[in-house]
Amino acid sequence: MLHVAPQLLSEVLCKLYWILAIFIMYNILGNMLACHRATSSVASLPEERQVPAAEEKHLWQHCDLCQKLAPPRSWHCKLCECCILKRDHHCIFTAACIGHNNHRYFFWFTFYAALGTGMCLVSTFVLLVRNLLVLQLINFSTFLDTLLFSITLFSWVAAVIMFAFQIHVVYLNTSYYQILDRSYDLGVRSNCRIIMGERGLWTFLSPSIKSPLPHDGTKWQLKRST
Repeated sequence: MLHVAPQLLSEVLCKLYWILAIFIMYNILGNMLACHRATSSVASLPEERQVPAAEEKHLWQHCDLCQKLAPPRSWHCKLCECCILKRDHHCIFTAACIGHNNHRYFFWFTFYAALGTGMCLVSTFVLLVRNLLVLQLINFSTFLDTLLFSITLFSWVAAVIMFAFQIHVVYLNTSYYQILDRSYDLGVRSNCRIIMGERGLWTFLSPSIKSPLPHDGTKWQLKRST
């Protein structure tokens, strides 16, 4: 009877691990797809919002490539061949520009990528130690485990760095290429709502959660000077 409890606990933990892994993979792939499908181009705005109102015209800048005015915080992407609302950067993983309408999805993609690779790193490390210390195996399989651990470690470090950058971006309501700009920092709660939408951090549960953004990405409130 004494050996039944540890075995049962091991089976339960294994099943929970698989459920968590499926949940993480769902969010990684789901947020990647949402990033790709949710365009932040200026052309995605209603026609009447693609031109500034008279009182806003001085805030818009002229794009020499698009040959038209673009809203504040928007700039041109040569790969997408259009101006992007509050452009953060062009993401090679999602094959899309990260901007006003899909920044939420990219943030959670980096979070789950860091979490998922971290789980893989721990699993690979445990397997490697088990083979080397418990089973005392040193063979081609162990070499592959070591190689896999090294690749996973590199991937985890890269994912953590990306997520750390995005935490800073959300915290200050800034962008990747203007990482030190605090002009639009309205406080953590407001900054989070601007990027995540009305549901805020609850959007971590699923990319399918509807979370309307507070505005269309053409008007930006500046930080109040103190």
